[in-house]
Amino acid sequence: MAIEWPTAPPTSTMTLDVPDNWPSPPQGPANILVSSIPFTVNIEWEVPSPINMLLGGSFQLRAYAESVGPGQEQQIGPTLNVPVVAGQTNYKQSINVGGSTLLGEGQLFNGVPVSGVYSLVAVLQHLNPGPTWVSGFADVTIRMFLSP
Repeated sequence: MAIEWPTAPPTSTMTLDVPDNWPSPPQGPANILVSSIPFTVNIEWEVPSPINMLLGGSFQLRAYAESVGPGQEQQIGPTLNVPVVAGQTNYKQSINVGGSTLLGEGQLFNGVPVSGVYSLVAVLQHLNPGPTWVSGFADVTIRMFLSP
């Protein structure tokens, strides 16, 4: 997906990846995770030139999950604040999410079995010191979480 900038170039890239969390070696499809095992949300983004030479402050990163069907919709993992480094164009951070944060297939949420299928998104906001107009997001294909 993209990050919007107030000056040229108007956008830059932002990506999100959630690797398989099955104990080594990975088993089965990479887009099916085990809900009771911690997982990682990897986020990469680009600050285009010449903006990278002028930018100060920090980036705030958050990750969210939205259930497909009955289930949870919530922030997952902590909010991260990443300092801007003058001249740096490429950034990479990981948000670690604890096991059992999201319910797996068939577990109950408000008395209703969940599908265990979630859409995951990362949100980036530039702060200097408060929020600026620079923001972006990246999402990942739907992931399924199996119950333990």
